[in-house]
Amino acid sequence: MKKINRKRLFKVLIVAAILFICIIGGMAIYIKNSISITFVSSPTVQINSELDPYAYIDELKNCEKEDINIDSSNVNIGELGTYTIIYTIKDKDYKLNIEVVDDNPPTLSLKDVNIDYGDDVTVDDFIDIVADDTEVKKYFKEDYDFTQEGDQEITIVAEDTSGNITEVTANLNVFKDIEAPTITGLKDITVYVNETVNYMSGLSAVDNHDISPIITVNSDAVDTSKIGTYSVTYTVTDKAGNKNTYTQKVTVKEKSIEKKQKPDGNKVVYLTFDDGPSANTKKILEVLDKYDAKATFFVTGNGQKYNNYIKDAHDAGHTIGLHTYTHQYSIYTSQETYFEDLTKIGNMVKDIIGYVPKYIRFPGGSSNVISAKYCEGIMSELVDAVREKGYEYYDWNVDSGDASGNNVAVSKLVKNSTSSSANSIVILMHDTDAKDTTVEALPKIIEYYQDKGYVFKGIDDSSYTAHHSVKN
Repeated sequence: MKKINRKRLFKVLIVAAILFICIIGGMAIYIKNSISITFVSSPTVQINSELDPYAYIDELKNCEKEDINIDSSNVNIGELGTYTIIYTIKDKDYKLNIEVVDDNPPTLSLKDVNIDYGDDVTVDDFIDIVADDTEVKKYFKEDYDFTQEGDQEITIVAEDTSGNITEVTANLNVFKDIEAPTITGLKDITVYVNETVNYMSGLSAVDNHDISPIITVNSDAVDTSKIGTYSVTYTVTDKAGNKNTYTQKVTVKEKSIEKKQKPDGNKVVYLTFDDGPSANTKKILEVLDKYDAKATFFVTGNGQKYNNYIKDAHDAGHTIGLHTYTHQYSIYTSQETYFEDLTKIGNMVKDIIGYVPKYIRFPGGSSNVISAKYCEGIMSELVDAVREKGYEYYDWNVDSGDASGNNVAVSKLVKNSTSSSANSIVILMHDTDAKDTTVEALPKIIEYYQDKGYVFKGIDDSSYTAHHSVKN
């Protein structure tokens, strides 16, 4: 065996040590100068909030935020779940899984509830507002006894998809109704032989608790084929079973409409004003009062800020009639649309004077042909249908001409209005904000007819009924 050259071995060891130190040093320098990124643990973001990808970086080494390209397009901030954000630094990708969470409980506000004894009640009956970023389950916290009379506290729970819970308490009052409803608008009815009776015209049911009590009618005793007086029974019942019963008279008389349409021999002028109330209604009433003249106002729903004048006119002894609620000719589309409009204006007037008038005027009169644009033959149907429902319609035999435009000359209005020498004169006039000259002409028209011995009356059951020839 050869002897080891110690000197040579020593040199080898020295070289190896130097190489080792160089490698270790190089590695240290590489590690020190290498780029790295670390993230926070268990990163989350609140649903429907603002996503800030930089907020999840815990430490950056040998680079700046500006060096990072971030792709967060995979993250749906509006839906719960786990998504991946990709951070790219010098062509190297670092992936971070982030969870979209919902840590916020639902928003819930309630309202107190009153129910009748025996009524069903649901969670939704109590809820005023419920809101959350996810779907919400709503339920009663306990099994409550809804048949228990009086007040009790009810707790509603709102739970979202993530299990966040909000509890709110409201009050439930179970009310046992023992008060019977009533009927308003009841009146004795007069019809002609073989006419259909509208037993419900003008009636309303009123109750302290039930918003829609039911009215039933027993008219078995009424025979409209025979002249006479009969009894009809009305029963109104609320949902608690409380009821009231009323008896009214129905008088069947011989039909005499044609006689009614003829002048009665007395010299009477019926001033009729369509389309009100308006700013001019008060001025018209002042003129009528000055001359002790009565008139008829066929009103609409288009000037409701002046509805107090309807009450003033009624209280002064003038007649209130129904024109339409909308004064749109589209009401002639069908009988149904016409009577819906007529009922609406009737209810409005009832709220003002306490009852639904039965005197009406068709827009354009019964002879209008505009209605044919909406429904062929509708006027031929309506002239009979309104009577069957207890109304009477009124046209005119003198036209003042104020419908031809605004500010029609006073002299022309007076000339048109005083052109008749009939015993019964029904004058068409209009009551709108634009008809100032109608108001100005009114004194001269009244004076003309009063000088000739006429009286001015509002329409009533004994009035001359001016009817045009129906053209549609």
